[in-house]
Amino acid sequence: MRHIAKDFRSAGLSPDEVAMMDFAAKASTDPASMSDVDSLILRDRGFSDREILDITLAAGACTYFSRVMLALVVEVDVPSGLSAGLKEALLGAHR
Repeated sequence: MRHIAKDFRSAGLSPDEVAMMDFAAKASTDPASMSDVDSLILRDRGFSDREILDITLAAGACTYFSRVMLALVVEVDVPSGLSAGLKEALLGAHR
């Protein structure tokens, strides 16, 4: 999990999972640059339209809640028992 949070491209994920993460990252950071090509890449990897919608909605929800929490300077409630490495990978510069 820590490796995925730090750099999903070198975390041992399958090519399909990396494509999904690339799509979600782009949707979260530069949605204005999205085009049909982005969805076609996932379709070519076997993702259904419903799965692409789910990926898009999940990325959008995470982005929305992260930005709201940052804007309101809300302290993140980190579950106990989370390793220091995973906590750092997940929170990074947002702490």
